[in-house]
Amino acid sequence: MNININNQVKKKKGVLVIAHGSRRDEANQQVLTLVKRLRDYFQTDMFEGAFMELASPSIKDGIKTLSEKGIEELIVSPFFLFIGMHYSKDVPALIREAIEEIDGRIGFKMLKPVGMHPEIFDLLKDILYEDIADQLEFKHLPPSLIEDRSMDIIENYIGNNNIPADQKPVIKRVIHTTGDFDFLKSMIFSEDAVSEGMKAVREKKIIYTDVTMVQAGINKRFGHEVRCILNNPEVVKGAEIEGLTKAAYSIKMLNQRLDGNIVAIGNAPTALTALVDMIRHENVRPALIVGVPVGFVNAIESKEYLSTIKEVPYITNRGRKGGSTVAAAIVNALIKMGFAGEEKHD
Repeated sequence: MNININNQVKKKKGVLVIAHGSRRDEANQQVLTLVKRLRDYFQTDMFEGAFMELASPSIKDGIKTLSEKGIEELIVSPFFLFIGMHYSKDVPALIREAIEEIDGRIGFKMLKPVGMHPEIFDLLKDILYEDIADQLEFKHLPPSLIEDRSMDIIENYIGNNNIPADQKPVIKRVIHTTGDFDFLKSMIFSEDAVSEGMKAVREKKIIYTDVTMVQAGINKRFGHEVRCILNNPEVVKGAEIEGLTKAAYSIKMLNQRLDGNIVAIGNAPTALTALVDMIRHENVRPALIVGVPVGFVNAIESKEYLSTIKEVPYITNRGRKGGSTVAAAIVNALIKMGFAGEEKHD
């Protein structure tokens, strides 16, 4: 008996990738090659390709092959663009007919067509880019409208994504700063991170940063004190003696001074790891951690380490992306939200 990690009996699944079928064998072979690549990627032979008409194997042939491998559940991945009659009526009818004839005990479910995937826009955008880019024209806008227009574009792109209302302005500010919509999917907020961050900025808690670039990028128009001790002679000397990066040593040197304040790390994974260690072992308790170091060495790992803590709210992201501009953008979003009423009269 196969048991999964939740101690439930695991049904043996087979995947049937269904395309319409073409009179051109070259087109059909492209579908079958795709199925072969899926087999190689998942390291299993429980994938079969099939065609609705005009080519073989047929849907019935594909189900029969999977049935002979002992499947109990059929996962149907329709290689169609959108939900039409083939998806909603024709294909399900052919599947039910084949299952009834081959093995009525097999259950099945239909996945959404590939055209319904949220990244279909990005795929089409990349395909079109080279041919359309030379048609773009510079648009003259009054300086006061540039940011509003940018935010409108971002809002339209985001659409109906189920983003919590308090997180949305932060994510939009990061996208606006970087021009990178990947942050729409990669941002991570611990429970109460935004509310605790806004509380801290309203109370004008000190904002400590790992590098001067983050310090320089944070909005100080409402009187926030932003500190970075990276280049303090004591930090430079201590880091050399202990074999640490200056950023990590500066965080360790600040220690309890971080309590109740905001820490924004956009460059140094070593600083973020040191901070999490201090939270775990030295009872250091910042009001909020913004931890988005960028890079190829330990950036991902330090963010994953941050996400293991429960004692302090944090905002971070998955992956290698991040940086000083991202850290500053997150803090600036919290400041903008916290002082929204006053900003109009600034």
